[in-house]
Amino acid sequence: MKKEIRKHVLSIIFVSIFLVLSTSFIYLPNRINLVSALAFLSNEQSFYMEDISEGVLLKDAYPMKDDEGLKTEPYTFRVVNNSKKNITYKIIFKNNEEKAKSSGKQVLDNKYLRYSISDESNNNIEVKTLSDNSVLLETTITPGSKQVFNFRMWLDYDADEGAMDKIFIGTLEVQEVK
Repeated sequence: MKKEIRKHVLSIIFVSIFLVLSTSFIYLPNRINLVSALAFLSNEQSFYMEDISEGVLLKDAYPMKDDEGLKTEPYTFRVVNNSKKNITYKIIFKNNEEKAKSSGKQVLDNKYLRYSISDESNNNIEVKTLSDNSVLLETTITPGSKQVFNFRMWLDYDADEGAMDKIFIGTLEVQEVK
């Protein structure tokens, strides 16, 4: 009799473990990585950034006025807040000069680059000249919400010969303000 009870208890434990693991793996492919997947499962992931479109590419770029630059195809991304609190965060531009230099070409100076970042309603946030590792925007996101942004970057109309045949590599990141 004890053996049968032990078998039933072990069977219940194994089935429970199997169900928990199989349910977890249904959600894992939709998460950014294993750490964020585990945070999602434990409901502790605060916020993250998702690409909606491909990144900004300035291949064969030519100098253009701001009104033309505002018409270029944007890099679109979403910031998601899965927490239960308001989160204030920064959207930061990081210049990856080491990677650009490793390509063997000269690096384009940021003074030749203009940008605009707008929300999904296309409310333009002023056009500015890009600076190294700068904060593009600081804002707050409410619990359980998503914010979509469009980022456009172009070569300044007043760019001189110093901008020719150069390479540029940079990234956008979100960082919580604590």
